[in-house]
Amino acid sequence: MSLTYRSSGVDIEAAGRAKERIQALVRRTHGTSVVTRPGLFGGAVRLEPGQDPSRLAGALGLTPDSGVEAPAAVVERCLAGLPPGSQPIAFLDYVASCGLEPGAVERLVEGFADRLAVPPRIPLIGGETAEMPGVLRPGAREVVGALFAVTDQPSPARDRAEGRPCLVFSMDGVGTKTKLGVLARSTGGLALDIIHHSSNDLLCLGAAGKALLFYVGCHRREEELLAPFQAAASRACARLGLSALEIAVAEKPSVYLPGEIDICAAVAGVVDEEHLLQGDAVRAGDALVGLASDGLHTNGYSLARRALLERAGLKLDGRVAELGTTLAEALLAPHRNYAPAVLPLLGELPSAIRALAHITGGGLADNLGRVLPAGLRAVVRLSSWEVPPLFRLIQRCGEVPERDPSGKGMYETFNMGIGLVLVVEAGRAEEIRRRLTAAGERAVPLGEVVARLPGDAAERVTLTA
Repeated sequence: MSLTYRSSGVDIEAAGRAKERIQALVRRTHGTSVVTRPGLFGGAVRLEPGQDPSRLAGALGLTPDSGVEAPAAVVERCLAGLPPGSQPIAFLDYVASCGLEPGAVERLVEGFADRLAVPPRIPLIGGETAEMPGVLRPGAREVVGALFAVTDQPSPARDRAEGRPCLVFSMDGVGTKTKLGVLARSTGGLALDIIHHSSNDLLCLGAAGKALLFYVGCHRREEELLAPFQAAASRACARLGLSALEIAVAEKPSVYLPGEIDICAAVAGVVDEEHLLQGDAVRAGDALVGLASDGLHTNGYSLARRALLERAGLKLDGRVAELGTTLAEALLAPHRNYAPAVLPLLGELPSAIRALAHITGGGLADNLGRVLPAGLRAVVRLSSWEVPPLFRLIQRCGEVPERDPSGKGMYETFNMGIGLVLVVEAGRAEEIRRRLTAAGERAVPLGEVVARLPGDAAERVTLTA
C-alpha cells in the first residue's frame, strides 16, 4: 500500500482551509501600519517616527498544563512580560495538536482577534498551525502567543538614516522532526532548524533577522535533551547576530506524550519599506534560480518516519550505503540558512531580485505560488537538478507516489532538493547564479515565469520534465 502525507497523519489541505478562513479574522486587527498582503512567508509593520527598530523587546504567553485558556488571557500574559514602557507592535500565535481541528483553530484565532482589535490595537501579524501526531496526546492542544514591542528609547537619527523601517515577523515550529531528535538523543541541530527556517522566512520579505522568542514544550524536563538545544541556540544566535529575547521551557504531561518535545519560535527582522519583497515586481520572462537544500529541512517527517522506520524497518544508527551516512545523520541534517549568501545580493542588486520563495511544507508548487502575481505562472523544469538519494529512499520504501495532489505525494510534501527559489530579472540570472555559487550555494537555473493564457490550467506553478 502506498503511503502519502495524509495517510501518515497530516492533513495539509485542512490546514490550508483553516488558514484561508482565518485571514478575515486576522485583518480585523490590522490598521494602516500593516504593509504586507496575506499569504506571504511573514508579515510586516511600518514603524512610527521615533520608534527604533534596533530596540526590540518580546514576551511569550503560555497556556497552563491543561492547554486550555482563553486567548485574551494569553495576550495578557504577553503584555505582562514586556519591559515597562514598551510599545507593542505585533502579536503572533502558534497552535499545535495531534490532529488539526479547523473549527477549534478558527475559534482560537477569533478570540485573539477580539482581544487585539480593541484599542490600543495590536496587529495579529502571523501564526502557525501544526499537526503533531505522535508528539501531542490525542485531543490535547498547545497554544503559544508571542508579542513583539519596541522600548521607549527613541533614536530619531537612526530612523532618518533607515528611511521607512519596517519590522517583519514570522512564527513556525520544527514539527515532528523533534521525534527523531529525541530518538537519536540529538537536539542541538533542532536549534539550527528553527533559527535557519525562521531566518529564511524573513529573507523572503527582504528582511534580516534581529531577534527571536523560543518555546520548548515537553512531557517532562530532560536536561539531556534541553541543554544541547539551549546551548546550540545561544551559539547560533551569537554567530548570526540575533538576539534571543526569551527561551521558555514548559512541562505539560497532559499535553505531550512521554518523552516528546515540541519546538517553535517567533522571529522579528528589519527591512526598509522600499525594499520589502511581496512578489509584486515579478514579470513574465523572469528567470527562476534554485538553491539546493541540505535534506528534508523541517518538513515531511511524519511521512519519512513511516516510510523508513516503520515500513522499511531501518535503524537510525544504521549506515545506509546510498546515503553515505547513518540514517540519523541524513534525517537530522539541519535546515540550511540562505540569508548569508542572499542578503548581500538584495543590497547590491535590489531591482534584479523580484521575489524569494522558501520551499517548505507543500513543496515547490505551493510555496513558489505564494509570491506570483495574478496572471503569471512559473514553469519549473524538474530536469534542472538531481533529486538527492534521501528523497528517493523515502519514495521507494514507502511506495510514495511522485505526485498526488489529494493525498500529498513526494512533490507536494518535500522540497525534493531545492530549498529556496529566487525569481530574478532574466538578464541578471547567470550573474546571480555565479555569485551565489561563489558564496557557497549550489545554484541551478530552474525555469521561468510566463504569462497565463486563456484556457490555462488553474495551477500557478507547473512542474515539467
